[in-house]
Amino acid sequence: MKVAIPINRPKEEGDLRVSSHFGKAYAFAIADTESGGIKIVDNPRNVLKLSHGAGRYIAELFEREGVKAVLLREIGAGAFGHLTARGIKIYLVPKEVKTVNEAVERFKEGKLQLLLEPNE
Repeated sequence: MKVAIPINRPKEEGDLRVSSHFGKAYAFAIADTESGGIKIVDNPRNVLKLSHGAGRYIAELFEREGVKAVLLREIGAGAFGHLTARGIKIYLVPKEVKTVNEAVERFKEGKLQLLLEPNE
C-alpha cells in the first residue's frame, strides 16, 4: 500500500521529517509499505505558487500516485474533503513521531488513529 506523509525540507540526504503543516509542507514522501521504497514528490502548492486551496491538487497528485492513506499531524476542511472524496484514508501522526520511517512503522503496526474529521 502507498501512503503519503508531508515532509519538511531535508537537512541532509535521507533526513525525512514529518511536517506539521499538510498543505504547506515542503514536499510529500510517498512510501510503499510492502517494498519499503520512498519517493519524494513536490507539493503542488509550491509548484503552482498558491497561497491557499492546494488540497484539490494534492488529492489529484495522490490519486495519480496510487496513494491509499495519508499520515499527518493536522489537516483543514478543504484538503480533508478532497482526500476523503477520493477514498484516501487519513491517519493522525502523534507529535512524538518525528521521521517518515517512524510514521510508516506505526501505521503498519496499526498504531495510528484514523481521522474522521478535519483537526486544524
